Amino acid sequence: MIDDGQPSRRRPVVLLTGASAGIGAALARELVRQHKLHAIVLTARRADRLERLAAELRSMRANVEVLTIAADLADPETPQRVVERALEQFGRIDVLVNNAGLGLPTLFADAVPDQLARQIAVNLTAPLMLTRWSLPSLIEQKGMIINIGSAITCIPNSALGAYGATKAGLAYWNDALRRELFRTGVRVCLVEPGPIRTEFMDAMTALLPSGESPHPIINNAAPWMIADVQDAARRVARLFDHPRRRLSLLKRLVWPFRFLGVIARLCPPLGDRVVVLLQRQEQRPTTRPM
Repeated sequence: MIDDGQPSRRRPVVLLTGASAGIGAALARELVRQHKLHAIVLTARRADRLERLAAELRSMRANVEVLTIAADLADPETPQRVVERALEQFGRIDVLVNNAGLGLPTLFADAVPDQLARQIAVNLTAPLMLTRWSLPSLIEQKGMIINIGSAITCIPNSALGAYGATKAGLAYWNDALRRELFRTGVRVCLVEPGPIRTEFMDAMTALLPSGESPHPIINNAAPWMIADVQDAARRVARLFDHPRRRLSLLKRLVWPFRFLGVIARLCPPLGDRVVVLLQRQEQRPTTRPM
């Protein structure tokens, strides 16, 4: 899709959400390092972090164009505003990376309803609306949409039930959209990360009342399961040149869980039993007051 020997107009304008940390920030650095873009629009809630990242990207390559938009994707007006600002600045969007995500550190019965609504807005509603507002430009440019999902959709997990539901919805929509846009030239890719060493867990923990810890099911990922964020960013960056319908990260974790998910669907009672045993829950859910 992208040839660095081509003029800059042939390299894409990229809109990247959740860009202030984790996979988003790592991917932005990787794209600039590999000269895979002409301009990049970074959006996240934390303006200070976005500006620091923008300065870093400009120092890596003097001619890279960077636009930062501090915005909250839980606000229903944000997707339209972000897309319109990107189009106003650069005239087009060639690649949309729906990376922003929000997890909650509790069982569903303990989750605060307002936080659940925010999670749905950020993880599912915002990607759909950002894509809808970007679609005319993406079709015109025969561009690409990269949706960052989750390997957790392979097998439902009690501790991340609502989070997994948003990612499962994203995966369903991703496949439906890929088929809808097949004849337009727009490529639609789904990335399914397993656990990755980022600030995601810290952000989840920050949502807890003071003194509380995440549920044990959430906090028990073994070191061998956890992928390196730089490696994950490099693999996502390869999609710009070699699009794929689905990219699983980390394969050694995702594919065994995908197999377990198939077994659970074929025999639900066995699936329930296996998952409960694997979770080794240490406490029963205690419903918080709303």
